[in-house]
Amino acid sequence: MAIAPVDLLQVLQAAVLQDPASVARRKAAEAQLKTWETHTGFYSLLQDAFLDVLLPTDIRWIAIIYFKNGIDKYWRKSAPNAIAKDEKIQIRSKITQTFGITNTQLAAQNALAIARISKFDFPVEWPSLFSDILGLAKEAHDGHDLIRLKQVLVVLNQIVKTLSGARFGKTRVALQQATPDVVRFVGQWYFMFTQEWMTSSSNGASQNRSSALSEQPELRANIGYLSLKICRRLVSEGYEFANRHQEASELFQVSTLHLNAFIEKYVSHPSEILEKYIRTLGKFYQDLSERQPTAFILMPGSFDLVRSYLTVLQSQGAAFHQPNFEAQEFWEKVLVRGLILLRRCIKMIFGDGTVTIKYRTPEDREETKSAVRRLKEELCTDSFVVNVHDILLWSYLRLRPSDLEKWANEPEEFVYDEVQNSWEYQLRPCSEKVYIDLLLNFKDLLKPRILDAFEAASSQHDTSDDAILAKDAAYCAFSIGCNALFEDVDFDNIFLRVFVPQVANVSSDVPSMHRIILRRISLIISNWISVKCGTDVRRDVYEVLARQLDPSLPFNDTVVQLTAAIALKSAVDEWDFKLDVFLPYLELFLTRLIEMMTKVDVIETKLALLQVISVIVEVVETRIIVFADKIVALLPSLWEQAGDEHILKGAILQTLTNLIQATGKDSYKFHQLYVPLIAGIVDPKSELHVYLNEDALLLWQTTIANAPSATPELLSLLPILIESLDQGTDTLRMELVILEGYVLLAPTFVAQQYAKVIFGIMASFIGNLKIEACHTVTHIIELFIQSLPLNAYINDLVETGLMARLTDSIFDTHESAINVTRYLTIYARLSLADPSVVVRFCDIYGTERRVLPNGGNCLGPLLDVWLEKVENMGHPRVRKLTAMGLGAIMDGPACQQESVLCRREAITKVRGEIFAELEGEEVDLNLDTSVKNLMSGGGGYGV
Repeated sequence: MAIAPVDLLQVLQAAVLQDPASVARRKAAEAQLKTWETHTGFYSLLQDAFLDVLLPTDIRWIAIIYFKNGIDKYWRKSAPNAIAKDEKIQIRSKITQTFGITNTQLAAQNALAIARISKFDFPVEWPSLFSDILGLAKEAHDGHDLIRLKQVLVVLNQIVKTLSGARFGKTRVALQQATPDVVRFVGQWYFMFTQEWMTSSSNGASQNRSSALSEQPELRANIGYLSLKICRRLVSEGYEFANRHQEASELFQVSTLHLNAFIEKYVSHPSEILEKYIRTLGKFYQDLSERQPTAFILMPGSFDLVRSYLTVLQSQGAAFHQPNFEAQEFWEKVLVRGLILLRRCIKMIFGDGTVTIKYRTPEDREETKSAVRRLKEELCTDSFVVNVHDILLWSYLRLRPSDLEKWANEPEEFVYDEVQNSWEYQLRPCSEKVYIDLLLNFKDLLKPRILDAFEAASSQHDTSDDAILAKDAAYCAFSIGCNALFEDVDFDNIFLRVFVPQVANVSSDVPSMHRIILRRISLIISNWISVKCGTDVRRDVYEVLARQLDPSLPFNDTVVQLTAAIALKSAVDEWDFKLDVFLPYLELFLTRLIEMMTKVDVIETKLALLQVISVIVEVVETRIIVFADKIVALLPSLWEQAGDEHILKGAILQTLTNLIQATGKDSYKFHQLYVPLIAGIVDPKSELHVYLNEDALLLWQTTIANAPSATPELLSLLPILIESLDQGTDTLRMELVILEGYVLLAPTFVAQQYAKVIFGIMASFIGNLKIEACHTVTHIIELFIQSLPLNAYINDLVETGLMARLTDSIFDTHESAINVTRYLTIYARLSLADPSVVVRFCDIYGTERRVLPNGGNCLGPLLDVWLEKVENMGHPRVRKLTAMGLGAIMDGPACQQESVLCRREAITKVRGEIFAELEGEEVDLNLDTSVKNLMSGGGGYGV
């Protein structure tokens, strides 16, 4: 039944009711709207509703929201209950009417809805999309209807934003075909309206300015800004080589001139619209340099653009070091974009353009080579590089007043901001990144300057705040430049001569700002320890960090201590770590880390400290046993404090895993504490399962590997393990390894309680196993055979269909040869245990599967495959097991059967060859029953 417009209006009116007495009516209306979602004509009526200017705004608002959401769900042809083609045509035909919406919020939602229609219909169902929209824009422009022009551009901007996300296919091709015309027209409007607005605003209160320019300056500015947003995306996404198109090149060149004018004007008269223009231009250049690096370099004015950003860097450097710098956030974003542009230029030179550029023709390659050559010769000259180096070193590697304020008021947040990898959004980390690139790629030019700055800073005795900040900047350059400087620096000598005295000789008459240098020394340790630090100096490194972690010493505030803790992690988690040098400091470090853990409040800080403890536990191994109780005592309260911070909970599980691994068989005493934790996570119904399941499984696996026996706590987890195995999840491999451990620890218990269930689950796996999983499954079956008498489980092997599925795979010519050899080892072990079992099973299988025409015993075909696959068996234990298993069959109850007699010669030959090649070798047929060896991969076969 068709929906009547009056009925829809009544429901929409009820849906916007807000008074408490109307809750039931509102919910009923929402339910009715939900029901109508799949009714024919619903979305066309919604469009009529939000186009009706006589309706209240709240009703038009809810109508357009339902309309927009319905486009997402039902516009696609393949969607269930898709909107009918006739209704789509009707909706598209009324789109032009929607450009008359004057309410800003409604217009924005309408633009989103049209953009989503274009996503589905362009270019197949709506090939004239861009010509239609441009036609409306031209009509509004020619008719001097600036409000309507702005509304059309709002829609066009959303369309371009949506379609630019297409990386391939018809949409991408059609967008690229439409781009030149759109950029040509919209680019003209950008230039014209921006110029008119700039001229109008620069005239100020002049009485001579024309009325055309003074009319609606804010509207003209917004039209110019919208035009820029549209063009900046199209130039980056709508061309393969934007520099080869005149309209794009002209737009780029004009924009660089505008940027200089905008920045100059913003310095004297800051405004929101200027901020928008400057930020959008920054996005334009950043996107183009990322998508089309060669095009960016070859655009007219690109080098002047980079120099302009450098000029701003230079001019704003001092401002960032003034207290209460009001425009800091805005300028920080501007300068970060400039630094990223500079970094990409450096990367392009020294990557020779090959890292980010795809060549399609020899001409493309030559064009890139030309761009790189121009970069080297015209932009990155020695004087330019030195200038960039000096600006960064003395203005942007320095701590700012805002940094010191955060240090004092929010020390934990300060440290967290310093260590997180967010250089693309923060000025000082971004400056450090560019500085590193400069040093690495202009070593010969810059090394003398940085080393001179470092020596000058180290030898000066000025203790003023400014001198200490400058010294810290020089030390920062030395720290982050380690990979460029290590060949020319005797770090051991510098550490003992320069840094150790500054930590050891701290007294009460040293200015409080000295804590900045203490922190920097820890950062230097973090960076240099794995690059160039001799074994003889490690003890001094630990002494320095021990002092920095001592809360009783002067200036060791929260920032200094936390930075030292993070440096300690770097000092122990590196390739040249010497345990014997570290052990004398183990108790001291752990004591201070644990004390610090109880004092900090921020979750990220607790995570960082826990990661340090976890790494120490891992590297010192069994020496941690005496401290295990203290570490474990931390974890329950830490788990509670973590709340929904799953990263911290994951770190707690990792710390427990490392601790269990280090304490070995003594870890059983902690089972009561954390085994319930494992149970609560690995349960598929648990909220934590999605986030922490793999971490919990690793802890469980490590626990089993180090358990001296199957404790009641561990056995209580078995039902959960069986349930998880039955579900066949992505963590099946880990679960199978855990099951191996249980079979080794408690074979009788597992067989009595779960053998039938386990064999049934494994039967469902056989035939679909990858090589590694097949190895684990067959190894578990072998462990049963080796650990228990056959009568404990033989009926379960048959009744669950496991042996039948296994034999099916042996006869399957498509099964992996490696997997077949693993299945044959099961037969070998059964033959050694009781060859009559094999004969009996072959009788049953042959009758059921009718391997032979007469449906008889399948032992003969089985032996044929077995003999054929001997050459695929590489491990000595597997080969010897095969020889022994074949011998047991040949000498067993079936020895007089035709299937054995006619193959006796072949069996004897294979056995002789195997025993001959293994002569003199001691090959133990028994599997390794050490759980720890098993879990580390030592219990199975090399295949």
